[in-house]
Amino acid sequence: MSAPSGLSPQPPQLTGIRPGVGMVLLDADGRLLLHERRVGGGWAPPSGAVEPGETLLQALHRELAEETALTAAVERVVGVYSDPAYQVVAYPDGRVLQFVTTLFVCRVTGGTLVGSSEGLAWDWFHANALPANLTAYARVWLADALAPAGEIAIR
Repeated sequence: MSAPSGLSPQPPQLTGIRPGVGMVLLDADGRLLLHERRVGGGWAPPSGAVEPGETLLQALHRELAEETALTAAVERVVGVYSDPAYQVVAYPDGRVLQFVTTLFVCRVTGGTLVGSSEGLAWDWFHANALPANLTAYARVWLADALAPAGEIAIR
């Protein structure tokens, strides 16, 4: 059954909800790191799930090391995102997870980029030259992260 005109279709049946972390990672030139996602397609900042027993910052640094081999310093919290309109990921194994993600702006402090297989491609972009095919959540996250620092976004 389709949604009535003007309403969004129902999202896929959720199988779980997970806390997550995301990072808008900046290099010394102010460019930000994005990867073309293997699951779901589109370009997005690095992100991942918080594992049992981890703090948000432990998860952030672990995900960053696993996905990029880089280290970084946290500069600020951007926001917390839970809207199922763009915070749901459908995995090939059938899991459909809604993420409640805390997004941080971070600056690279060390390492050499070695992008993980979670990305089909990894690259640095200037804020005024982002790829056209950003994921829905990346569009929201980057708009908030690139806006002048202010209140923490809760979306």
